[in-house]
Amino acid sequence: MEEPVTAETAEVRPAEDRASILLVDDRDDKCLAMETILAELGQNIVKTRSGKEALRLLLDHDFAVILLDVNMPGLDGFETAHLIRQRKSLEHTPIIFVTGISDTETHVSRGYSLGAVDYILTPVMPDVLRTKVSVFVELYKKNLQLKRQAESLRQAHDELEIRVRNRTFQLAVANESLQKEIGERQRAEENIRYINAGLEQRVSERTAELAATNQELEAFTYSVAHDLQAPLRNIQSYVQLLEEEWAPKLPPETIQYLQRIASRTKHMAQLIQGLLNLSMIGKQGLKLQQVELKGMVEEVVALLKAENPQRRIQWNIQELPAEACDPSLMKQVFTNLLCNAVKFTQPRADAIIEVGQMDVEGERPIYIRDNGVGFNMKYADKLFGVFQRLHPVTEFEGTGIGLATVARIIRKHGGRIWVEAEEKKGATFFFTIGRTRPHPG
Repeated sequence: MEEPVTAETAEVRPAEDRASILLVDDRDDKCLAMETILAELGQNIVKTRSGKEALRLLLDHDFAVILLDVNMPGLDGFETAHLIRQRKSLEHTPIIFVTGISDTETHVSRGYSLGAVDYILTPVMPDVLRTKVSVFVELYKKNLQLKRQAESLRQAHDELEIRVRNRTFQLAVANESLQKEIGERQRAEENIRYINAGLEQRVSERTAELAATNQELEAFTYSVAHDLQAPLRNIQSYVQLLEEEWAPKLPPETIQYLQRIASRTKHMAQLIQGLLNLSMIGKQGLKLQQVELKGMVEEVVALLKAENPQRRIQWNIQELPAEACDPSLMKQVFTNLLCNAVKFTQPRADAIIEVGQMDVEGERPIYIRDNGVGFNMKYADKLFGVFQRLHPVTEFEGTGIGLATVARIIRKHGGRIWVEAEEKKGATFFFTIGRTRPHPG
């Protein structure tokens, strides 16, 4: 087995197919124990004894996951994690606290507030540690593969643009030559017709190439999300097996760790399914029907009432038009937006959710208004992006994909969507249907 790289050498040279794992601990015995446990993963293990040295390594190298001790001289683990998260390039690098100090709610909450993905007490369970770390190693490798393939697509796009510019220049030269031969009118006209026909063909080919590239990107997104399902199901199966067959033999804290893994993998499965749904929306065609939107909204509201019997929600459903739309996709729009309204009115003892239609600058958009927590409008441009969240996941659950899905469906129907909100005073989502030509994806 290749000897792990340490901070003393200041070199991190993982093989092409290996990820780097950073161990930060001032105790050699703990580092050696974790190194021995993780060696079976076959990855590049980098050790350092201080937060300062870890920060120096992170300046020049990428790591799939950081295992960080809390109680260290100089910079402790919490201070080190805070400094790591200050760097934009490291804000998504997974951090797992591995420590022997108390697991009180104060320590655990502080760790998670600093962006940690887990909090493990020593002595660690080897299988548990390997399982947790392997999840992030596999995600790191998948993400690296995605970046490489995206870079290949970008290079191909740039090469195509260069060829188009070169050909355009050639056409300009040809046209100048034709202008010099103005005396031969018949021949010049014939040449111009020939050039125009060729230009139309090239535009058609370019349009087809761009459409094919978009389809490849959609297929690539679908493929990546689909391929992530298998390893995730394996993790869920192993966790279930441990809970069912070994629960009586495991200490309570280990059961809690398994429950945390199960919760995280369930959330990850929801993320993957959301990506698959988002990708499929771009592929499927619209099946337009005349739909009574008020009846559709009432169906969704009935389901939400059944799912939230303990909530006190005042539902105000105004008159809504009949619209030509895809029933299944439009129902998903109302479901996602109304679920959002229910979720973000949780802090209200008496929630109010209203659905209706109004006149806005010559348009008749449908709106969904709530008296929930709202948000600062300076972040509104991020709202409909994939994985964009305006509230911490610790306060409100969610995948960050729902509103991106809604926006894609509305665009597919030729409409547009926007939002008005104010912090602590609720939000109102507006959308139109079919005001412009339906978008293909």
